[in-house]
Amino acid sequence: MVKKKIVIVRNEETFMVNAIKNTLKNNNYEVLDCNYTLGELNAKIHGVNLIILYTDQDFEEHRDAMVYFKDLCVEENIIVLVIGDKEAFDLVHHYIPQEDIAFEVTRPLDMADLVEKVGIVTDDEYEKQRRKCILIVDDDPTFIQMIREWLKDSYRIGMANSGTQAIAWLATNKADLILLDYDMPVLDGPKVMQMIRSESFSSSIPIMFLTGKNDRQSVTEVISLKPADYLLKSISKDKLLSTLDNFFKQRKS
Repeated sequence: MVKKKIVIVRNEETFMVNAIKNTLKNNNYEVLDCNYTLGELNAKIHGVNLIILYTDQDFEEHRDAMVYFKDLCVEENIIVLVIGDKEAFDLVHHYIPQEDIAFEVTRPLDMADLVEKVGIVTDDEYEKQRRKCILIVDDDPTFIQMIREWLKDSYRIGMANSGTQAIAWLATNKADLILLDYDMPVLDGPKVMQMIRSESFSSSIPIMFLTGKNDRQSVTEVISLKPADYLLKSISKDKLLSTLDNFFKQRKS
């Protein structure tokens, strides 16, 4: 079993930092520690599952590192746990998105509680649940399954083969993005989009069209509805993944 990798970022190697490091190692984690300088962070951070920020009275001096952590959270979806006090937590909030701060742990530390929290956030299921969820709406089951295979390693996937099914799915599930076909029987893509936007539980979800329709009239009709993007089904897997990745990074930042 591959050990989860944790980096503890601290000013100095204090007794408490070493106690945390040894406790986590004894619980079968790979643990490294480093200071807040960008050079050392760059050298230690590759392939990390969790960053623990151990803060102290000099924490305000590390604002450049906070910007680094913010970029890391946005670009690589890294999870952060912060140990400190309310003042340190407030400073971190100015830089790191709240959704990327798994826990804020106040001193004095309860080591068993810390180990439990680390176990929660490094669990594979926790990491999976943090992934963005994309609902694919298309009446072609073969195409839906292909797109699901393309995306399933990076995103949680929902599937619906009609507008009615999509609304029913959204009533009980949360999506971060909808990939919507244009040309469907009964209710076409633009009508489905209007239905989705008319419901309180789904009105704010961004929608991208993923369709084979590229004639001027169809494109003009859809663009007037202001979707997040208009993609053609001829798109490659790599291009689709990069488009989605950039979309979520822009929204997050």
